[in-house]
Amino acid sequence: MILKLNTNLIITTSRKPSQNTRRFAQFLKHYFDCPYLNRGKQSFNKMINLSKEYKDSLLLVLTETKGNPSNIDVYDINTDSKSPLFNIYINVSLPKENKRINVNQKEILFINKTNHLKSLNELFTEIKVNERIKNNYIVILDDDKKDSLAKIEFIDKTGENTNYSIYVKGLNDDNNKGL
Repeated sequence: MILKLNTNLIITTSRKPSQNTRRFAQFLKHYFDCPYLNRGKQSFNKMINLSKEYKDSLLLVLTETKGNPSNIDVYDINTDSKSPLFNIYINVSLPKENKRINVNQKEILFINKTNHLKSLNELFTEIKVNERIKNNYIVILDDDKKDSLAKIEFIDKTGENTNYSIYVKGLNDDNNKGL
């Protein structure tokens, strides 16, 4: 199933993020061509107020455990900024060295090859593609390992894997607590 994101994104982190979390947040900022709000010592309520400047957007808050990104909280700042739409529990694989990623700033497509993350589909619109995809896309597939629900890979506009991967360990939402 090929999907298109229905909204814009805003990226931020928890306070005092580690180098790995900042690096991953910066990658997401460039990949999605979206604003990154530097958290600093600002409260979460201040971050919500800052993100309201961007209409029709989702706020992604990256949190960490032991210096590594471990959670993505997704907030719809237009409806309920107090509780997240989703809590996505993750492990992240970062490439050892930074390389130039060829991103295309048009819409980014998602190719969903798994049923484990169906509840996230409300954020997307299904589309039909009649030609080869010539821009960035994200592949969501079942993970070969037994300790993850899915693996998410980021592909640049040349079709090359960026070597940034997310392993989804769990997902909480209003309808499906504790998948």
